Amino acid sequence: MTQKTTSGTISWKSVRDSVLADPEVRAEYDALEDEFNLARTVIALRTESGLTQRDLAERVGIKQPQLARIEAGRQIPKLETLALLAEGAGYTVEVNFIPKSGKKRSQKIKPIKVTPHELMTGRR
Repeated sequence: MTQKTTSGTISWKSVRDSVLADPEVRAEYDALEDEFNLARTVIALRTESGLTQRDLAERVGIKQPQLARIEAGRQIPKLETLALLAEGAGYTVEVNFIPKSGKKRSQKIKPIKVTPHELMTGRR
């Protein structure tokens, strides 16, 4: 049941909880969680660097509407684009291979930092 706030409006949390009570909706929501986390991370990179969408887009050579689509979760960027966005905001991308289903990670499998140049040229 949705609950109203003290101002008489319905809170987002209340609406979300009500909608996610449906198991089919919950399954779809959970399936998209990684995409939304990616979008939130790109937003955090940009805002914590004090950049507007236009600023970051210009720094990395993409158009502002493309960045807006990425931040809205409507476009999944290529790894190369993610590396450019990270670099433009003063960060780097780290690729981390995580085992599925409780499988223990080998000590030989370590995170890898990648730069846009490496992704574009295929060379380290």
